[in-house]
Amino acid sequence: MLGNIINSVKGQLTGELQDKFKLDPQQANQSVDLAKEHVEEGLKKEATGGDAGGIMNMLKGQQAPQDNPAINNMIQRYLGDLTSKVGIPESMAQQVAPFVVSFLMNKISGNVNSQSDLMGMLGGGLTDKLPKGIGDKLGGLFK
Repeated sequence: MLGNIINSVKGQLTGELQDKFKLDPQQANQSVDLAKEHVEEGLKKEATGGDAGGIMNMLKGQQAPQDNPAINNMIQRYLGDLTSKVGIPESMAQQVAPFVVSFLMNKISGNVNSQSDLMGMLGGGLTDKLPKGIGDKLGGLFK
């Protein structure tokens, strides 16, 4: 489901990257694909690491994406890939990375009202990776 949300805004986001940052269409497309990987991976890592509450605070607007340490880690890893894999100069990547991750987090937040929503969105066998008992506390959502 998370992938579907990101895919649904991909056209809008690639357009904004081309307009605001003057990326060519291929760079913009690659940038969004990489962001999708980093956001999915980062959210799953935080959810399975027991910080779903911190992610929820950010998704509910109680914390800005750039104020969340997990999101900052995502942005830093993504920034490195923008320079090494897409070939965007570091000075440009430092602007693109926070913009893209914040944009995606804002889109995701409109689809998440609870930790159950977040876990359902991340899906795909997370029950086995959750800290002991959390899957049960979420009402057997993953059974």
